[in-house]
Amino acid sequence: MLLYTFLNENADHNEQHNAAYDLLSCGLKKIYGISEYSVEAGEHGKPYLAEYPKIHFNLSHCKGLAVCCISDSTVGVDAEYIRRYDPRVMKRFSEEERRFIADPDNSRENFFRIWTLKEAVGKYFGTGVLPVLKEYSFAFDGENILCEKAGDMVFTQKLLHEKWLVSVCAHKPENEFVFV
Repeated sequence: MLLYTFLNENADHNEQHNAAYDLLSCGLKKIYGISEYSVEAGEHGKPYLAEYPKIHFNLSHCKGLAVCCISDSTVGVDAEYIRRYDPRVMKRFSEEERRFIADPDNSRENFFRIWTLKEAVGKYFGTGVLPVLKEYSFAFDGENILCEKAGDMVFTQKLLHEKWLVSVCAHKPENEFVFV
């Protein structure tokens, strides 16, 4: 399940962070009836629930948005406000990804479609985005997200109010993702 909430676009990092953790609390209560828990950090800093090892979650936040994804399997989520980006980042993208982003009508949105997917994979593994930038390449066939190295991973994306992109990487079949 993916929960999200819109925030004041001027909310600072701490407010965004707290809103994401509030979503985690709401989701754990709603799905599992859990109100008491502690969050620990894994080897690379990925948070997990110490008392509930079979419940997985991941958080993200950005200007005006906080998200929390809760699952019974490993999950990674990234949310980004669509804005100008530094084109130097694309040197680590595949040629196909760079062509996709070059579309003058959708360059910013397309960049963040790719970027949020790569971030979601990095958060799925708990390694961050740098190790996966070149290793995972994405393409699109209509609404389908294609990735040769996906293995058992599935991906989904949602564009919210034409301003934010949210991407999820998980072991769940795509039709089981629920956006709340």
